[in-house]
Amino acid sequence: MRSLWRPVLEKVAPYDAGKSLDALAKELGVDAIVRLSANESPLGPSPHVIATLEREAARAHLYPDGGSTELRAALGARLGVPPEWLIIGNGADELLALIARAAYDPGDEVVIPEPAFEPYGTEATLAGAAVVSSPLSGYETDLDDMARRVTPRTKAVIICTPHNPASTIVPRRQLERFLAALGAAPPLVILDEAYRDFCDDLETADGVDLARRFPTVIALRTFSKIAGLAGLRVGYAVARPESIEQLNRVRAPYNVNRLGQVAARAALEDSAHLERTRALVLAERPRMRAALERRGAASPASQANFLLVDVGARAAVIRSALLRAGLLVRDGAGVGFPGHLRIAIGTPEQNDRLLAAWDRAGAPE
Repeated sequence: MRSLWRPVLEKVAPYDAGKSLDALAKELGVDAIVRLSANESPLGPSPHVIATLEREAARAHLYPDGGSTELRAALGARLGVPPEWLIIGNGADELLALIARAAYDPGDEVVIPEPAFEPYGTEATLAGAAVVSSPLSGYETDLDDMARRVTPRTKAVIICTPHNPASTIVPRRQLERFLAALGAAPPLVILDEAYRDFCDDLETADGVDLARRFPTVIALRTFSKIAGLAGLRVGYAVARPESIEQLNRVRAPYNVNRLGQVAARAALEDSAHLERTRALVLAERPRMRAALERRGAASPASQANFLLVDVGARAAVIRSALLRAGLLVRDGAGVGFPGHLRIAIGTPEQNDRLLAAWDRAGAPE
């Protein structure tokens, strides 16, 4: 019997994004669903981005710039690195796939925090590499444990800071010591900084600076969160030019669409909107954390645009009550934290609505 599909696919579960918001609203009989389960921007894209997209739509029949040249130039100017230090991807997910395609061989090991963003392990598994899991210490990334798991077969170590779903950072000094201790022939160190724009801790590391100082560091960032472009899928990696060159060897010619590129450039031009989004999250995050803690639902000190809330055995009850009120939050069991809910920071009005629905659910005070 001819085998058509790779056996490794049996080790990978399809990603389930759930029902569309429209389908879910229709099923529940509500006008609209407020999705606080996907860590999306509470303000959406800036008016400047929307106007730019409207102008560019007439050119959708033309292939995009294959190298995202203008976007890399604008982004490099903002970050203080030459364009050769940047590669743009169809979301950070594609960049993880490019790293796997360019670097991982069968028999390699990839050290990954557990739990963490699912594509880390998926891409390693598909490449034939072995996933070496490093359990979190509570809500914290355990760098000592990760260091003990590095062997001569380790091709990459992946560190998510702020961590998704735990919301905590790896402090800068600890991360610098970890990188220095990897020695003269270190593996790749992939820093997923998708939520870095929402950090206000002075100990937050800067992946761009670390990429300058440590030759195997690759920092991943995204326009999905702070710029509100999740629907257009634009992410980027910052690394030494020799690493970017290898990733470009496995990148598809037109991997980032035309609308995504111009929207990201326009987002960079509207720094005031980026700051408004950040300011809203930094104001609402402590308010919501304190309000939920008063309701018996504690959470770690988040540096992301979401909270990971410990609700114990009432997780399913509260989540169902919120959903009936038109508020969708993430079941923590699905991201490695049973008894928790992951709740994105919304607008003040959305957050007040969630607290009111929470109280109606009879959550313990």
